[in-house]
Amino acid sequence: MDTDKIFNLDDEQLVPVRGSLLIAKPTVDDPFFRRSVILMIDHDQRGSMGLVLNNYHGWTLKHQLTEIDCERGIPVYLGGPVGMDQLFYLHTLGPDVIPDALSLGGNLYVGGDFEALQDYLRGRRPEDGIDGVIKFCLGYSGWEAGQLQQEISRHDWAVIDALPVATIMSDNWEQMWHEAVSHFGDRYRLWDNWPINPSFN
Repeated sequence: MDTDKIFNLDDEQLVPVRGSLLIAKPTVDDPFFRRSVILMIDHDQRGSMGLVLNNYHGWTLKHQLTEIDCERGIPVYLGGPVGMDQLFYLHTLGPDVIPDALSLGGNLYVGGDFEALQDYLRGRRPEDGIDGVIKFCLGYSGWEAGQLQQEISRHDWAVIDALPVATIMSDNWEQMWHEAVSHFGDRYRLWDNWPINPSFN
């Protein structure tokens, strides 16, 4: 039996749009994308861009912005293998606090005026935290024109139109993939129960 094919999707997949999410099939084994949840920032005829929300390796904002992070230990996720010198930030603050922020729908935004973001962080007390308010990603995931649609057609990704903002912004990164899969219902329970390394099962 081809163990990869047993995870192929029964449903016709949505076309990704800004704000939708990609959920990696359990057999995707690339270190960056294994059991990843990716928030789409752009998808059009020129290509696609998204941010991995749950790839965390212990990096914090003080490694990127030493003058701001203080001792809060704000996590920085690996958004993808492209542009690893670029820092992206998702937030729920909106353009009233962060001008020029791009709406992703559902009270979720990306980017905006970096000076305004710095001012906001400086104004927070260490004990306030930013959980659920701002999420930082280093690098991004990119696809050339037509590439992502090919990967979806071969069932590498499931596409869902939304997840709760609280899930997207959560620091509970180890459970995010499982939470996303649960939105597919019982037909995809095999996804959720499949071990990361089947040889250990």
